[in-house]
Amino acid sequence: MLISKELLAQIKKLQIKTDRLASEILTGEYKSAFRGRGLNFDKIREYQIGDDLRMLDWKVTARMRQPFVRQYREERQLTLMLVVDLSASGSFGTQAKTKKELATELAAVLAALAIKNNDKVGAIFITDSIEHYIAPKQGKSHVFKLIKDLLTFKPRSNKTDLRAVLADSLRLIPRHSVVFLISDFLPEEASRGGFIENFDCERELKMIRQSSDLIAVSIRDPREFKLPNIGYVEVVNPETGTKALLNLNKKSVRNQFERVQTKYLEDLRNKLRSMAIDLLELSTDRPYITQLMKLFLMRERRR
Repeated sequence: MLISKELLAQIKKLQIKTDRLASEILTGEYKSAFRGRGLNFDKIREYQIGDDLRMLDWKVTARMRQPFVRQYREERQLTLMLVVDLSASGSFGTQAKTKKELATELAAVLAALAIKNNDKVGAIFITDSIEHYIAPKQGKSHVFKLIKDLLTFKPRSNKTDLRAVLADSLRLIPRHSVVFLISDFLPEEASRGGFIENFDCERELKMIRQSSDLIAVSIRDPREFKLPNIGYVEVVNPETGTKALLNLNKKSVRNQFERVQTKYLEDLRNKLRSMAIDLLELSTDRPYITQLMKLFLMRERRR
C-alpha cells in the first residue's frame, strides 16, 4: 500500500511526539508498573546485611563456611496487547481531539513504551466483531505500522458488541499479556438511559483477567455528560442511525441526561473494581499523560 506524503507526515509527527513522551516522562514508571512473567536464577553471591534470609543457599553456605544467597532476576519481556474499540461512537468529540484521536495517541504512547522496554506489542481493532489483528512484535517499524493502521483503518461496522468481541479476542491474546482495553464502553442503548443492564461482559472480562493483566481505559467527551442550553436539537446515535429530538431548553432534560451518564460511569467503575480490573478514565478535555502517570504510580505502589 502506497502512503501519501500527508499521511506519512502525520504518522511521523505522531510517532515523534509519542516517542518523546515515552522517553522523557513515562518509561521508568511503565517498567515499574508491570511485572515480568517470573524469576530466573541469576547467580550466587555473598550475603549482605538486609538480604532476605529465605534466599540463603545452605549447601554453598556450609561448604564455604560463610553465608551465601541465591540471586534471581525478573524475566522482564512482556507482551502488550492493545484492544481498541473503533465503533462509530469514537468519532464524537467537542474538544481538540475526538475520542478516537485520543485513543490513537494513547495506543501510540503505550506501543512506544513497550518497544523502549524490549517488550512486544500487538493490537486488536474491534467493533461488534474483530476487525483487524496485528500480531505482537518488537521494533520501531512495527510501531510505525501500528500507528498507520490506527490512522487509516476503516471498520466494516459502526456498532459495538463487547461481549461477543471479547470472547473472540481471547484466542488472539497470548497468556500473561498486559492488555489495555480502550473504549468508551457505550453500548448501542446508550441514548435511551438505564443501559447498565446491557453491559453484560463480566464473564469475558474475568476470563481475560484470569490469563492476563487487564486494564480498562474509558475515553469520554465532556458533552456526553453536560448538554448545553441551546433549544431543540436532533441527536443521532452514530452506531445505529437512530434519531431523537431533545428540548435542551428544559433543565429537567439536561439533568436527566447527566444523571444517566454519571450513574452509568459509576456503575462501570464498581463492576470493574469488583473484578480487580484497573480503570483508567480519560476525557478529551484533559491531558491524558497525567492520568496515565497516576495509573503507573498506583500500580508501582501496589507492587
